[in-house]
Amino acid sequence: MSTYPAYRPRGGVNRLLGWADDFMSWFLYGHETWLVAVLKGVPLFLFVYFLLTYIPNYVYYLLTVELPFLRFSDDVGFLVANGVAGGNFALIIVLAIGIQAARGRRGFGWSLIRIFVMLNYLFVVLLLIPLLAFNLAGGSFWPVRIPIQAVAFGLMVAGLGAAACVYLY
Repeated sequence: MSTYPAYRPRGGVNRLLGWADDFMSWFLYGHETWLVAVLKGVPLFLFVYFLLTYIPNYVYYLLTVELPFLRFSDDVGFLVANGVAGGNFALIIVLAIGIQAARGRRGFGWSLIRIFVMLNYLFVVLLLIPLLAFNLAGGSFWPVRIPIQAVAFGLMVAGLGAAACVYLY
């Protein structure tokens, strides 16, 4: 074992991937202030909330109300929605185990896990939380209701998410 770090090629995409891997190592496992902890914890909570409540609810309403060729009973929709929620919960557990296993390790697979978490964080902060805010302000994509205050609130929350990403950088 060498005391020197492994050589990484420093051209274009490799440089970006190396930076993202190093940043996510700090982001996931480094020391933090309370503000960084909040900027990490709130999106994580809302991501889990979305996976465990919104997605099964969407599945339930698709199976029982929205899709005319299905129109299952409420009981069937409930069972399928709970199956979806259980699968989402299992995926969250597997992702958490993978993230902890990647701690301090180098290699393509471990870097891929950390980069996936970064892309997931960006998705949550820049798209998912603004979508939840848009819904909170009265907006809806199905049925289509797009009031101006919902769009403004969603854009404001997206801007705050972008500011949080800039702060973390």
